Amino acid sequence: MLNTMQTHRNLADLPDFCTLADFAVVLGISKATAYRMAEQERIPCIRLGKRIILSKKHLEQWIDQEIEYKLDGKDREDIKNG
Repeated sequence: MLNTMQTHRNLADLPDFCTLADFAVVLGISKATAYRMAEQERIPCIRLGKRIILSKKHLEQWIDQEIEYKLDGKDREDIKNG
């Protein structure tokens, strides 16, 4: 039996809409962690019945915002100081 699930190694490889399993592989986290993040509304996603769908465009925006948030605080000084 062929495996129809593709393994995406980075965000650019993801299709425009993806699953939490695809997202988990890209971030290097478990599917359970990805589902927990979705349940806690920590990542941008939509529910279609029992399915959870993620938009690559919104994930890119979310990642950029998370990076900016981290860099706006003390973490920016930590980066400058090595």
